[in-house]
Amino acid sequence: MRRAVLSPARRLARRVCRMLLLLACALSPAAAAAELREVSARRLSGTAGTPLDSLLAPLAGRPVIINFWASWCEPCRDEMPALQQLGTRWREQRLAVLTVAVADQRARLDSFLTAHAIELPVIDDREQQLSRALGVRLLPTTLVLDRHHRTRLRAEGAIDWHSATVSKRLRAVLEPPARLERPAR
Repeated sequence: MRRAVLSPARRLARRVCRMLLLLACALSPAAAAAELREVSARRLSGTAGTPLDSLLAPLAGRPVIINFWASWCEPCRDEMPALQQLGTRWREQRLAVLTVAVADQRARLDSFLTAHAIELPVIDDREQQLSRALGVRLLPTTLVLDRHHRTRLRAEGAIDWHSATVSKRLRAVLEPPARLERPAR
């Protein structure tokens, strides 16, 4: 039996359908929650002179979580209340939570923040300059910076901020190193 020869347009249509199906599966609510994965510790690059740079300056010496999101992104909206609570739960470690609204409309963004009583600092990245500079390709994306503002953890997708696994990962990055005591003389 001979296989039918498909036109280039038909082959392209099939490829697009396969990719859309894969994307739909990856983004479905049944998809697993994102995992905070370790990355090599390095300082952020490409942020000089940006609003993020000016927000990070007064947070020197404090760990920071930066969440890239949008009000039109359902997993992002679902994650926001937990991010709001995160700063309170990790207050002793002086954790700061910053958010970056990517390709969002200001009115829609403000409406969402007001309706959900979200009081986190928001950087407007409507033109996606900051998100592109930091390699953000999927929303939500989260970066966890240590006290020296080096990226230590990264996740693409919504995170279960209440899970024990996430808390353990955060603790390893956020808690200050134990001080070695000098022996008595």
